[in-house]
Order: sequence, then C-alpha cells, then structure tokens
Amino acid sequence: MRAIVVGFPKAGTTTLQEALTVSGLRCAHWVHDGKGVGQLVYDGWFDRDDPFAYLQDLDVLTQMDICVPAWGANHWPNLDIALLLAIRRRHPDCLFILNARRPVDIAESIMRWPGLPDRLNNVAMPGLPRGRGIRKKDVRKWIATHYAAIRQVFANDPGFLDLDIAAEDAPRKLGAALGIEIAWWGRANANPPPG
Repeated sequence: MRAIVVGFPKAGTTTLQEALTVSGLRCAHWVHDGKGVGQLVYDGWFDRDDPFAYLQDLDVLTQMDICVPAWGANHWPNLDIALLLAIRRRHPDCLFILNARRPVDIAESIMRWPGLPDRLNNVAMPGLPRGRGIRKKDVRKWIATHYAAIRQVFANDPGFLDLDIAAEDAPRKLGAALGIEIAWWGRANANPPPG
C-alpha cells in the first residue's frame, strides 16, 4: 500500500480518489469488492496480522471509514490511532495523508449531507460517542481533536503528509510525496447547494 487517508469524509476524499485514479493509481473509496474498506482493514489486522492483507491489489485507500448502520457497517480505522501505529510498524513506507480542511467547514458539510448526521448520531465512532453526531459543535470538536492527535503522533514521521486540500499547491505537494505527477485536480462530490 503506497498511501492511506487518515482524515474525515467530506474533506476531499472523493477529490483525492479521482485525482489519484486519473494519475494511474489503484484506489478504494469506502467500498472494495462489495465490502466496506474499513471492515477489510480490520479483518486483515485481526485475521492475518496485516491491515492490508485483503487489499493487496490497491495502491491507496482514499476513504477507509464506512458508516451505514442499515448494513451493520460502522468502521473507522482512519480514526483508530492504535491501528494506525500498527500500520506504521508493519508498513513503514506507507504515506499517511491527513486530508485537512477547517473542522467547521467539514462539520457544516456533514450536516448538509443527506442522512449523514443521523447515521453518525446513531452509532459510536472513535472520539464521538453515540448521540453526539447530530450537533455541529460536537462534530466540529470531534474533527479538531482528531486532527490535533494525528498531528501530534505523526509530527516527526517522514511518511506523514498534512495536506490542506483547498490550498493551491495541494496537487504539487501530493504528487511530490507520492513521487508521481497529479494529472487532474478539482472538486469532486460537492454537497448539493443549501436550501
């Protein structure tokens, strides 16, 4: 695995998926072969001592989390720091990409995404207990706390890229970190307009 995204949905994961796929990498975005990427990561870790055991055909995991309670799916390896440290030990060359965006903007985007606040509210995720996913201020705090933790834990890791996805130089920094040219950059999967 060349890279994984360790931030949040609604923070450019689809843009990263599109950019890296167009640039020639094999990517998975929340589902792969009909299963949630997060479930496959945990299954690989617990079954085979390798979080990527069931994802060998891929280069990048652009969104590992899946929260679809109706499917019985609620997996967030991107927020599980103990698991991320295990990935770092097992795969020292894997690039960790923190898809950074202002926490308030992500929270607002989550609040506007059809059905997502209810899904987040009805389950527990690392750092966000059940019943806390419906209020924007709680979601914003959850995001900001995860960003702070990831930045602290991986601050001196040469395989960590803190990527402001809205920055003009984002595609250049991403390409440099992966050693490829980014062939496309834009905005994919934007929220429907408010109201």
